Amino acid sequence: RGRGLANACCVEDLRALAKARVPKPFWEYVESGSWTQSTLERNTSDFADILFRQKILKDIGERDVSSELAGQHCSMPVALSPCGFGGMMFANGEVEAALAAEKFGVPFALSTMSIGSIEDVAAATSKPFWFQLYVMRDRGFVSDLI
Repeated sequence: RGRGLANACCVEDLRALAKARVPKPFWEYVESGSWTQSTLERNTSDFADILFRQKILKDIGERDVSSELAGQHCSMPVALSPCGFGGMMFANGEVEAALAAEKFGVPFALSTMSIGSIEDVAAATSKPFWFQLYVMRDRGFVSDLI
């Protein structure tokens, strides 16, 4: 298989492309879990047990997987979850991710630990987005974020 994005067929292909492109410390940040990584390992194991039953020769032309999440209509029941320091992985990463989510009709959540600001994402997008707020000791700072 070719090594370009257009030739990626699965998540593992995308991971290999990202690993080759992103500086090693940034890759290790997104590829790891916290502390002992036990939650990451358990989640990976649990998801590996989920199998999809393939249906072939079915007309899917009229399928509708749209849904509603937290009162927001979405084209499918998924959201782009917050990723701290997304701007490290790709220039203007949070804004680009928010624009992609908007284009495909799914919610976007911005992390407190984002490189891009709430204001930058709001200026670039036309739809509301979610914000993952870390409650910190400095309540004044937290209040200012809200």
